[in-house]
Parts: sequence; C-alpha cells; structure tokens
Amino acid sequence: MGLNKRLALLIFVAVLLVILAAACAPAATPTGINQTQPVVQTQVVNGTPAPAATSAPAATSAPAATAAPAATQAPTEQTSAAAGTATTPAQTQVPAPTQAPASTQINPTAVVPTPQSSSEPRVVQVEWPTRMRLGDSDIIRLSVIPSDQVLTFTTEFENHTTVTQTVSIQRPTGYDLYGVARLDAAGFSAEPPGEQSQALAAGQPVTWRWTLRPLNAGQQRIALNLNLRWLPQAGNTNSPRETVIYSRGLTIDVLSFLGLTTRELAMAGVFGLIFGGVLSLPMAAYLVVPRQARALLQIVRPNPSVSLELPAGLSLSSAEVDLLRALFNRYGRLVVEAEFRSGYSGARTFLARPVRPDGRADAYTIAKLGETGAIQREYENFETYVKDTLPPITARIQSAPVTTSAPLGRGRPAGLPLQAAGAALRYTFIGEPGQSPTSLRQALLANPDPALLDKLFATFGPSWWMQRRPYTFRLGLEYDRLLPTHFVLEPVAPGSAPSRAFDARVAPTEARLAIGDVVQLQHLGAIELRPDGQSLSLSAAPVPGQPPLRLRWLSLSPPANTPARVVATRDSLLRELVSGFDRYGLPDPLPRLAGWLGETVAGTRSTVHGDLNLENALVGPGGIVWLIDFAQTRDGHTLFDFAYLEACLIAQVISPALPDDRDFLARLARDDDPLRAAVHTIARRCLFNPDRPREYQLALTMACLGALKFYNLDTRQKHRLYLTAAYLSQTL
Repeated sequence: MGLNKRLALLIFVAVLLVILAAACAPAATPTGINQTQPVVQTQVVNGTPAPAATSAPAATSAPAATAAPAATQAPTEQTSAAAGTATTPAQTQVPAPTQAPASTQINPTAVVPTPQSSSEPRVVQVEWPTRMRLGDSDIIRLSVIPSDQVLTFTTEFENHTTVTQTVSIQRPTGYDLYGVARLDAAGFSAEPPGEQSQALAAGQPVTWRWTLRPLNAGQQRIALNLNLRWLPQAGNTNSPRETVIYSRGLTIDVLSFLGLTTRELAMAGVFGLIFGGVLSLPMAAYLVVPRQARALLQIVRPNPSVSLELPAGLSLSSAEVDLLRALFNRYGRLVVEAEFRSGYSGARTFLARPVRPDGRADAYTIAKLGETGAIQREYENFETYVKDTLPPITARIQSAPVTTSAPLGRGRPAGLPLQAAGAALRYTFIGEPGQSPTSLRQALLANPDPALLDKLFATFGPSWWMQRRPYTFRLGLEYDRLLPTHFVLEPVAPGSAPSRAFDARVAPTEARLAIGDVVQLQHLGAIELRPDGQSLSLSAAPVPGQPPLRLRWLSLSPPANTPARVVATRDSLLRELVSGFDRYGLPDPLPRLAGWLGETVAGTRSTVHGDLNLENALVGPGGIVWLIDFAQTRDGHTLFDFAYLEACLIAQVISPALPDDRDFLARLARDDDPLRAAVHTIARRCLFNPDRPREYQLALTMACLGALKFYNLDTRQKHRLYLTAAYLSQTL
C-alpha cells in the first residue's frame, strides 16, 4: 500500500473514532430541570359532587394547568443517585398540607363541599426518566399516597426524577371515589394505552405505571393527567362527577447513535454498504438482520430400512413412522424405550436409542414429533433464549428440525385442505446407563418432595426468571393465550344464509359476534393446524396492547371469503366445561373474567418457558431437573411459569391424593400443601411488590381457568381447577 493510501486510511479511522466518541459521550444535562432540588406543590381539591345548579361562577375556577402562586411553592425535586440509594421524601422534608388560595383550586365542575364530606390529605408522586436511549424501555410511575405514609416511598429506579405535590381530597358520603389516570406520549409507544381507573380507598396508596418505548430521537414532551371521579352508590340519585386533581407536562431526552432515528440508521447502513465497501458491511448486517433468524427446516426422505422397535402398548401413525425414519435415516434400528406424556399441544416425545447398521448403539436421545410450525418455533426459541443462557445440564437440541414434505402454506393453492406431515427434532439425553429419566409429574406422584421445585428454580432461575425488568401490562396481553379461543366458526354453503364481512384485526373485547351470526372473515394472519387434526386455529394482527383475536375454524380448508356461522363463544365454551360443577358456596369466577383480563398489572418481564407443565420438566439420576420443549419460550410476565406450574400441580398431583372435594377446599383454606407452598415461595421472590400478592393471584386464576380446556384432564381434575379459581376470586 502506498504512503498516500496509508495516510488516507489513518485519517478515515481517526475521524470515525472521533465520531464514535462523540456519539457515546453523555448528553448535557437538560435545561429547565434542577436535578438537585425537589419540587413540592400544595393545593386543595374541592371535589364534593353536587347538583349542577349549584355551580359557581366561572371566575372562581382555574384551568387544570394553573399552578399555585409562587409563595405557596417550595422547590423540592427528588433524584436518585444510584440503585439502592434513592432519595426518599423524608430527606426532602415534605411539608404538611396547607390551604391554598381560591385562585389555585382545580375545580372544573365547580362543585361545593358539603358538611357530610371528609377531607383526606394526599401526596401525588410522579417518577419518570429524564433521559432514554432509542431502543430501550422505561417506566413512568404515578402514585397517590396518604400523607402519613410518604416516608415509606423511594425513587424506584436509578437515574429517575421524582416530583411530589400535596393535595386535599374530599370524600362525600354516598359516593365511590376513583382515580382516572391518563398518559399521552406522542413520541412513544406507551402501555397500557388510554384511561386507567383505580379505586381510591381511604388510607390506601394507589399506583399507576406505564411502560414507554421511544419511537424517535430528540426532546420528547409527554402529558400526565389524573382526575377524581365520584360515582353514586346505590340509592344515590345524583349524577357522577369528575374533576382534575393533577396535570403535568414532562420532558424526556431520547438519545440515539449520532442522533439518528432507527430508520435513518438502517438507511445509513444500506448506503454505507453500497458506497463504503467492506468497512460498512458489519454495521449494515447488524441493522438489517433480525434478532431471531428463521430456523432451517430440513426436508428429509424417510429411510424405509430403519427398523422401529416399540414398547408394548405404544402405537404410531404412518406419518409419525415416516418422521422417525427421516430423523434417524442413517441408522439401521431405532429402539423406542418410553413415551413422555405430552400436554395440550398434541406433540409426542419419546426416549429412544438409535442403533447403527453395523450394530453399534449410539447414546440415548429424546425425539419430539409435532406440528411443523410449533417444532420450527421451538428450534428458533432454543437458539434465541436457551442455547446461550441456560446451564449445561439443560437438554440441547442436536440439529435443525426435519420434515418429510414442504412446510404447510408454501405454494398451496387457496382453498385446499391443510394436511400436516409434521416435523421432528432431537434433544440430548441427560442420565445414566440403565436409568431412564421420569417426568416431574411421575417423580412428584411417587414422592411429593418440594425440594425438586426448589432445585428447578435454583438451576434455571438465575439465567431466566431472576433477570427481570419492570413491566406494566394489561393482564389479557399475557394470559389471554391460556384461555379457550374467542369464537368457534363452522363454514356454511355460500348463499345459504345472509352474511356480513368481519375484520379480524380488532381487540377481542371489541369483537361483536354472537352465536348464530354468519360472517366472512377478512384480514387473517396466522393459520395453523390444531392438535385435534380436524380444525384450524386462525388469528389476525393484534391491536397494540391487546392480545390477538383467536378463532377456531371447523374445517381443514382455510377460509377464502367463505361464509361461516358462529357456533360457540369463549363464554359458552367455559360454561360447557364447568357445567354441573358444585362451587360449595364459592362465587362464580367466570362473570369477572373480562374485568380481570382488562386490569392493568405492575409486574416484571423476563424470559419464561411458556409451557412449564409437569411433562416438560424431567428428573434424572441424583435428582437432576432439566427442561425440554421451548415452543412457547419468550420474554413475558415473570410469574407466568409459576402460575402455570401450580395449576398443573393442583390438577395432576394434589387432586389425585384428595378424593373428596371438601378435603381439597379445606386444604386450600389452610394453605398448607407443601408443593403449593414451595411454588408460592418462589413466586414471592419474583413479585414486583412482595407485599402485594395480587399480581400472582391473578396469574394463578387465569392459569386455572385456562387449564379447563386440556383434553388430557378428567372431570375431577377440572373441577378442582374451577374450585381454585372460585376460591381465589373471593380476595380479588
């Protein structure tokens, strides 16, 4: 290389290093925000409902954004320095509530206090990040706290800012009081969206949390509003009333690489690849290649010379025989030792030993056969969430999955039935010669030792469940997937009944369908074969913050403008599943299901197995516990796995040992079952707030109601799950 070329290259590298250093340097502290002095405002909210005729003149009320005069404000803004050293309100000396002048009242409904009203001093706390990076997520917290409890609150997250404002809330008799919070953030994706309502019980703190993900770089403005809403109790003929209690604008600086948006960065990578040559290739590849690459699906011809040796009582379909002969096509024999009973997915899992044509036997292996899409997802999830995170004793997928024909839906003309050849993959086997592993269900039925559950958490918790992040979500977003499908549709002959178009891209709560309606489905997304092999699962793209609408299609021919009649709804399916079940005086949980699914939950997010049933955890020699089946592994609510695991324990281990329903209910009331106690201890470690178990109780209720659809459970097992949900509903 000539001297001029070397010099040019050195200059280019130096300029690049300067740019990178400037991009990585911390941004300047935003102006207008004093990071060392908190702000406390004191105001009075006179919100006692009264008839509209008593409204005061407009001149006596101020808009929501009006602040108290400077003489009533004491600058007191809190900022945490680091995790574990957050500044508490006690350190900022929050003053006692003071009466503000009439000009500072926030009173859009212009109502007048009555002698029957009681006043309660409260402190409004808002915590938010003043700085974020494009691609990250963070939490905004709004709390309304009784003033005598303020000393117990701290800034929750490092580098957050907290401001407080003292208000006085009127509590008139004959009304229920609610707080209605709303976050408007145009430059962000915010969850949950819309208004969030919570009851304001006397003497109890109430907290709202939102998860923010920035969409654009730069200085972003957001608006936070909190209203008081009084709803008349039974016998009160007055109208509901509402007033603003808190309104504030917040500023967040969103930083990005070189100040560019994600789209601009992607374009820069593409142009760099075109014009910059090889030096731009790594960056462009990083920006363009998705995090989760599609799995390779090998199409392998079955080897008919592979001899299958099955244990007594085990049978295989012709398609399953072909899959095994494709998965082990280079062997002469395959000795199937045992089958691990599968869960609701319909997949089959075998312990097998392959034998070469020359008679030499290879190591034991675990073969899993299932629907092509599920097997493919399992391999992808293993590569994304498992391969580099879980300890070596985890079962490992040995190679990409195989199938005997092209994947479903590729090149298939519309209207032709879906017929699954399926797919198969191999896991490594963990054990000792002559000692086969057992499922966790079999191990606990033989010896209900909670130490196995402790070992499961000790082995996999540090890499999965304990690596948590704050997560605020609508319960249905995580747990709707456990419940039966929203609607069941049966195709009808065209012209046999009037039909209407139905766009499936709606939130389940907005799907206005009833039994007997005839519709033509539009804008469907995923189409998969159900485990029964006789129907299809349909879904559409979900509404942000909502689960997707899920439909069961009673045909193997996918809809192509095909009219279909609604023959069942989720409610009718659940009612049929619990028909004849005695609740022994407990409340029915099903009418409250929709309300629970719409509830906002403050929790945490981590990698979860997603299908932690008692067959997907295996126990080997020496009590080694390891996991298989990662088809549902994802990032989700941390408590999801434990709630699902406890529902399986109730149905498959605890219920068989208690033949009488009343004995089962008595044990629920005593809460002294050692297996459930072990799960509760684990779940308590993963609660967002260890003093508020409602987060887990909601999850367990959803898991119990969702397990009612499992075809491999008998009537008594389903009855016990229903009773558990009914028992939990007493405190929810």
